Amino acid sequence: MYNERSAVRVGIVQVLAGSALISLVGIFIKILVVDYALPVLVMGFWRNLFVCGILLVALKIKSPALLRAGRENIFLLGSYGLVLALLNGIWGGSVFFNGAGVATVLVYVSVPITVLGQWWLGGGKPSARIIPSIVFCMVGCALVCGVQGISDFALTPIGIFLGLFSGIFYAAYGLMGRACALRGLNPFTVLMYIFGFAAFFMLIANLFSGGVIPGAASEPAQILMPDVPLKVWGIILTLAIGPTMTGWMLINMSMSRLSPSVVNILLTTEPMMTALVAIPVLGEFMTTMQWAGCFMIIGGVVLLKRRN
Repeated sequence: MYNERSAVRVGIVQVLAGSALISLVGIFIKILVVDYALPVLVMGFWRNLFVCGILLVALKIKSPALLRAGRENIFLLGSYGLVLALLNGIWGGSVFFNGAGVATVLVYVSVPITVLGQWWLGGGKPSARIIPSIVFCMVGCALVCGVQGISDFALTPIGIFLGLFSGIFYAAYGLMGRACALRGLNPFTVLMYIFGFAAFFMLIANLFSGGVIPGAASEPAQILMPDVPLKVWGIILTLAIGPTMTGWMLINMSMSRLSPSVVNILLTTEPMMTALVAIPVLGEFMTTMQWAGCFMIIGGVVLLKRRN
């Protein structure tokens, strides 16, 4: 017999496991961009293409029927892929203009946007009981990212624009994932299509950037990365299979069990997990305030779980 409470618990575990995996994305990207000087959008194109290609081959072998999403769903999936591509690009721009800490906090403006968007789309009026979870998680996220006061938000107009729009597109990603789940689309099918579309849009951006878009290819030949050693291709492939594909697969699977607002709140654990992993991997350390932020995020998640 279907047990709603059990389904919610499974969904929460899926989101937290997915969040733990995608928390590694920043570490991989830092290695690829800083240590190997790869253009962000070129690396993003290959990462998206690898995810789509791996899922295409896997579904072709195991479940060919899942390759067909239905003509009525192509526009939704194409729009979803565009949102993913724009999120990647705008997020990169926000990091460039605002710094990683402030950019991370701004992207989680998506939490209240998602709550309101879910309500606007007919998902029911949000309960006031969710507010403490939002506050705990967002303040905790700010502390983990090293943002300790208003003075840290001395932003330029373009920084504000990119930061807020990264939050809007992050919210849109969650809401569109929920829409796909409600249509009964398989998470593997959804992921294959949206990463395929995202790779296409990022290819267009790299081909026609003309050196204007930060992080894009300076010339078309650079997209092929001819001088990149085999080791780097292995890192990109690992990034695609592990943190990206498996992480987002778990999150997309959870969307059939949880509302987008709950998923988005749970995803605020990502910067905490990134900071914790960076201690042994990159030799970084956390301040007392960052540790306090971790405990606030955990408290927000516990509050959320108790209210569901």
